[in-house]
Amino acid sequence: MSAAAAAGWIAPMLAGQGPVPADTSGWAAEVKWDGMRVVVSVDERGTVRAFARSGADATARYPELQSLGRLAAVAPLVLDAEAVALDPATGVPSFERLQQRMTLRQQDRIAAARLRTPVTFMAFDVLRHRGTAVTRRGYLERRALLERLDLPADGSVVAPPAWIGADVATGIDWTRERGMEGVILKRLASGYQPGRRSPDWIKVKFRPTADVLIGGWLADDRGEPRSLLVGREVPGGLRYVGSVGSGLSAVQRELLLPLLTEAAAAESPFTAGLDLPRLARPPADVRWVRPLLRGEVQYAEVTDGGSLRQPAWKGLRGLAGE
Repeated sequence: MSAAAAAGWIAPMLAGQGPVPADTSGWAAEVKWDGMRVVVSVDERGTVRAFARSGADATARYPELQSLGRLAAVAPLVLDAEAVALDPATGVPSFERLQQRMTLRQQDRIAAARLRTPVTFMAFDVLRHRGTAVTRRGYLERRALLERLDLPADGSVVAPPAWIGADVATGIDWTRERGMEGVILKRLASGYQPGRRSPDWIKVKFRPTADVLIGGWLADDRGEPRSLLVGREVPGGLRYVGSVGSGLSAVQRELLLPLLTEAAAAESPFTAGLDLPRLARPPADVRWVRPLLRGEVQYAEVTDGGSLRQPAWKGLRGLAGE
């Protein structure tokens, strides 16, 4: 057993991608939160631990979660959640705001950022309750356990809305009207399948996105990233899929620069498939990096050659493997 598993981590279940079923009577709809997946454990002493999707310890990164110590009476408890930073004006998740928290490691900087950029945890599933694994129970039974939890009154951890059966269409409309990223549809009869990407969960995105790894960048006149050279992992290595400049805000450029500098490499990491096209600037201005930084881009379509057309940067999602 890994150290993370011994401390309460359970590999999260993942959603497949597909259309909305014609008959939604056996499904539930939940918001697809634009945040970072977090598995949270609480033991009988009220000790709270948080883990990234990979099992990496994220406890110190999110001190807000210590409020869950109040749930020691129903521990050992494990929750599946999404960390989000809500826009104070709209209430819609802002991944750009969350990035100001997710890369911090020093406790003094985390404490200061907590005041400036609070994080809310959308706890959407219960995986262990009073020490008993409940992953084989159906969606509605696990949802009932979640709704009975005495979650903190300060709003740091909440049970987000879910629309059941005939109300699925209402949930999709509600989510779309508020500019959310999409919905996750969950089969009511399904159990929770740790570590598996299952057709019992369907991810419906309102705009297509892709996970990418940064392999290089081009600098502007100030030495900040003007565009990112991104790729996707395929058999044989990293395959170049496009240059992304759209969507890179001043905040994101400032966040990325030290991370890109630290990951500097002497040679291109794009070793598979399509060659890099001729770049707008001389090759000497290309700055290669080790493909350690994982991000997400929006795009119009995938070309016949496998490149992303009209890609726009959504945000940094973490380190490769997290």
